[in-house]
Amino acid sequence: MQPWTDFEEDVKPHLPHVRAYCYYLTASKWESEDLMQETLLRAFKHYRDTGKLRHPRSLLYKIARNLHIDAHRRRRGVMVPIDEALQQPHYDQNYASVRGTLEWVTEHLSAREMEMLLLAEVFDYSYQDIAEELNCSIPAVKMVLHRSKLTLRERVRAQESGVKRKRPVRRKLSPPQPYAVDRWTTALMTGEL
Repeated sequence: MQPWTDFEEDVKPHLPHVRAYCYYLTASKWESEDLMQETLLRAFKHYRDTGKLRHPRSLLYKIARNLHIDAHRRRRGVMVPIDEALQQPHYDQNYASVRGTLEWVTEHLSAREMEMLLLAEVFDYSYQDIAEELNCSIPAVKMVLHRSKLTLRERVRAQESGVKRKRPVRRKLSPPQPYAVDRWTTALMTGEL
């Protein structure tokens, strides 16, 4: 007989138990299938090297547990000292207000408009610098900034007066992008682009 068929005969009665154990460890159907395959592969390598499996179920459990622990350690990431973590922008007391303002702005401006506005008003970029950075002309930058400021002024006035806009907004904006809000919030809090 082939080594694989001998191995299969030894392991086959234990597969449902090992499959359940892998699911117990990962709590995910897909991850448990991957863990099960890797476990069987490692067990087969052990069988091929030694020629036997003593206590196959406990060996399969042990292999699965160790593989799961190794995978968890790889995914865990790098530990950051608490002093360094506290220097992150989201620990700043102004973080919530800055992020809230940016989320409000993203509801009313496109990503391009917001980027130009922040570069001009917060980071003091010149029209020339913005045009070069975003590959557009200086008149386009001026027009977008003018429109953006006008839009925001209208929205603020509408909110302060409590009056809803009578005419619908013609242009369709994409939903707020959490990544863009995170990136700009971090840039504003640290002062670095």
